[in-house]
Amino acid sequence: MKKLFRINFLMIILFSGLFLVFFIQMSSPVFAAKTEVKFWTINLSPQYKDYFEKKIIQYEQLNPTIKINWQDINFSAINQQLRYKISAGNSPDLVNLSPQLMLPLLNDNLLFPISDFNFNYSKQYFTKLWQSGSYQNKIYAFPWYFSSKVLAYNKEILKLAGIKKENLQTKADFYQAAAQITNRTKLAAFMPQINLAAEFREAGINLFKSENGELKAAFNTERAVEIIKKYQVMAEQGIIPKDSLNYSFNVALERYLDNDLAFLITSPQFLTQITADSNYMAEMTDLTALPVGKGKILNGALMNLVIPKTAKNKKEAASFAVFITSAHLQTEFSQLTGVLPSTRESLTEGFLAAEIETNDSLKLQAQKLIADQLIYASDLTLLHPQAEQLTKILTEEFSRAFAGKISARQALNNMEKGWNNILNN
Repeated sequence: MKKLFRINFLMIILFSGLFLVFFIQMSSPVFAAKTEVKFWTINLSPQYKDYFEKKIIQYEQLNPTIKINWQDINFSAINQQLRYKISAGNSPDLVNLSPQLMLPLLNDNLLFPISDFNFNYSKQYFTKLWQSGSYQNKIYAFPWYFSSKVLAYNKEILKLAGIKKENLQTKADFYQAAAQITNRTKLAAFMPQINLAAEFREAGINLFKSENGELKAAFNTERAVEIIKKYQVMAEQGIIPKDSLNYSFNVALERYLDNDLAFLITSPQFLTQITADSNYMAEMTDLTALPVGKGKILNGALMNLVIPKTAKNKKEAASFAVFITSAHLQTEFSQLTGVLPSTRESLTEGFLAAEIETNDSLKLQAQKLIADQLIYASDLTLLHPQAEQLTKILTEEFSRAFAGKISARQALNNMEKGWNNILNN
């Protein structure tokens, strides 16, 4: 009887110990239920699938209670799919969006302001890129990767006109060189893609001001008059084509390749078309940095990471956003893709240095030129509830002035009146 009791007692101790071990194991991060962060990107798979899968594994090892569920969405479908998921109560937690894609979601109050977190995330990013995510005095985006433009030029045309690269340091230098080229060669110097709101901000002109508690247009200044007059004069003198407002960048590229333009303001990715077009154009093309205006802003295209307002795991999403946009990872991603980083420390990590030394392609030269200007980088997309209406007024009135139908001053007066009617009604 004692022997049976001893066996039963030992069995109880054994099972209690096993249960205790099982309970401890199930309570550990390895066995605990994981928080799933749904992460959406735009058009980055399958080309960069290996990169993201490796980084997700790395993050999950550092954060064993979090699982990242990555899905890549086509650019044309992401806004519709995101709205559907939000309305169904099943939104992703972190989404890759451009400012243009963000705007309608911001207008409908569907994004979460990351400035509401009790943490200052801004320190690792370039200031102007961080501020590009501002909407109604709150920040809604982690800046991720960036692309801008450089100034490509035909060396032969510039030589004929007596222009050197050193003569292209400022916007005033550039416009003076453009006039000299047209005067001496009878060719149009360049074909601009004009975004007037961005032009004003690049020149240091504020778009808005507060007056007696009301938001009003602030751009009707002498400097703005000069900008519009400059385009009117350049069109009249043939420095820029009179049909510049009618065509997209592709026409400017075609004209440059046909030796009909001396300059091409271009993103790095389009430079491959120049080198592919002919050996002659590849040899005749050189690059310089795009001159910045008095506002010290280099406008470009920024991709962000945002958190939907209905996301279930906002803090975890922010944690992963900080990880994937960290300086070291952005440096690696930039070297892999050719885009530019939004983080200050990326430039101190020898960003693109090895590639520039071993490969003199135009595209890599362009990346280096833009990288040297990242301190000025910004995405000047107008993030305002009435952005579409405001932009339409600028475009219509500028088009009338460009065609010589109204003066620069009259155009600005009309723009100001139109903006104030929209802003206060």
